[in-house]
Amino acid sequence: MGAVVIGGPASRTQARRLAEELNLEYVPVEHKLFPDGESYLRIDADLRGKVVLLCQGTHPPQDRHLLQLLMIAKTVEERGASRLVAVVPYLAYARQDREFLQGEVVSIRVVLESLRCAGVDVLLTVNPHSPWALTSGVLEAVSVDVTRFLARKVAELLGPFHLVGSPGKKGRSMAESAAEEIGAEPFHLASSRDPLTGQVTVRAEGIDAAGKRVLLIDDIVSTGGTMVGAVRELLGLGAREVVVSCVHGLFVGDAAERLVKAGASAVISTDTVPTDHSKVSVIGEVARAIRERMELG
Repeated sequence: MGAVVIGGPASRTQARRLAEELNLEYVPVEHKLFPDGESYLRIDADLRGKVVLLCQGTHPPQDRHLLQLLMIAKTVEERGASRLVAVVPYLAYARQDREFLQGEVVSIRVVLESLRCAGVDVLLTVNPHSPWALTSGVLEAVSVDVTRFLARKVAELLGPFHLVGSPGKKGRSMAESAAEEIGAEPFHLASSRDPLTGQVTVRAEGIDAAGKRVLLIDDIVSTGGTMVGAVRELLGLGAREVVVSCVHGLFVGDAAERLVKAGASAVISTDTVPTDHSKVSVIGEVARAIRERMELG
């Protein structure tokens, strides 16, 4: 039977690393864009009876990368693969996991249904925005949590930290997990957004940050507004140094530069979204999850 790793246009480097980690054949996807922006895709390989690990992230441009994922998946199914695992380092459209207002599109449900219809048997992704949405039963899904791994790697790169904090409703558990991994003290950042102006206010109440090295960690940094507020708040409390880290560094516009201007000494993300700040590769952790959960022989 055997198994292969197919590298989609969005994640070729990650796919090659995954193939190396798992000691599997790497199959590239021939890709070009037509003048009107449509994608041409071709897989020149015999996939009959093979287990296929299709590695294709859906980071920006999300629509293009998602459609490429679906088109490649359908082709893999049609070429006779015995099992198709979609390895999606960053899963787009995972924010809208329920209908908050009547008539809203539940985007994550549409994505999962689309993957299933395209022939995907299993979805494997890293720290999705709404991990609970993957348990809906629409599609078998595996979520790889790299919070501890990221914290450990940042500490190895930059040295020990006294405090680890994280904002948002998942922030408390992320901070506690990361802090335990590197022997630091966790704290949670309370944040609120003005519904009219969109301005984010971050509060770090009861935190003794004076003279301490602080690691901020989050699953996603998009525009960076919350993290900018957190950096300023902690430096205002006397922190000696503040480092910003995240799993998925979208860094929309000048978000990374704004973090540095706010006083962050470093901005580090993983390679789920390829950027200049992708200093930590999670492919080893993805490969570990695949080996633990799936039969590839």
